[in-house]
Amino acid sequence: MSELIIETNQLTKKFSNRYAVENIDLKINKGEIYGFLGPNGAGKTTTIRMLLGLAKPTKGSIHIFGKNMKKEKLNVLKKVGSLVEYPSYYGHLNAYENLEALRILLDAPKSRINEVLSIVRLSNEAKRPVKGFSLGMKQRLGIAAALLGNPELLILDEPTNGLDPSGILEIRELIKSMPKEHGITILVSSHLLSEMDQMATQVGIISKGKMIFQDSIEALRQRAQSKIAIKVDQTEQAWRMLLSKGRQAEMDNNQIYLPHTSDEEISTVIGDLIHDRFSVYRVQEEKKSLEDIFLELTGGEGSL
Repeated sequence: MSELIIETNQLTKKFSNRYAVENIDLKINKGEIYGFLGPNGAGKTTTIRMLLGLAKPTKGSIHIFGKNMKKEKLNVLKKVGSLVEYPSYYGHLNAYENLEALRILLDAPKSRINEVLSIVRLSNEAKRPVKGFSLGMKQRLGIAAALLGNPELLILDEPTNGLDPSGILEIRELIKSMPKEHGITILVSSHLLSEMDQMATQVGIISKGKMIFQDSIEALRQRAQSKIAIKVDQTEQAWRMLLSKGRQAEMDNNQIYLPHTSDEEISTVIGDLIHDRFSVYRVQEEKKSLEDIFLELTGGEGSL
């Protein structure tokens, strides 16, 4: 049985009479890259702030590493690294000096600086003033800072926000390498489904403060399976005939739909229709993209 690293129960945050987050049950197993997905303003950052002890829940519980955050917050946070919104840094200092300032606060070994610079591939830029860094390099430095304390859990809030395609690729590859190479469990939030599809192993989708989907990325892809649409005359009679012959078929929008199936089975269905003198006007494959599924689940609140 997998070890739960994060588990929340009915986690809720209310501001005045508005729910920012309502009854969220997160379950994140050890070694996962958990994509926390939702439109901007859906409640992702509020949830993350509660997980990190930066905001107090209105109700509900948070357990990280099996420990109650309300009772053992300091012990838990020693094993958690985070990057929420944009990283803070001293522009006039170089990358090494920025990490040294933080290392002293964390009481981490000095050798850890070179280790994290190597992980985020900034070793060659260690002596450059950070004000000259690209946005992608600054994000990587922020992740290096989050790794300084040698965390078992890394929480990243929109780490690819504002990056160009090459910067997004750098961060994505870095995140994907961490569970296997460094044994770190990762919670990463985004409003971009395409990003989560390329890096996450598990996905939680939040919309208007409520969790509307939580499962593997593979289960989400299954929802995007293609169907074969057949346009015929006398749609209902044709559909009933297929059912009477034991064929799997659905009827919607004056068309017959078959689940994704083999060419041979499609040919057999078409043969049945023609044999019973139905006119077949069109046969086509219709496939929902993951983006379509996301829009359906969130009621049209799209990713950007």
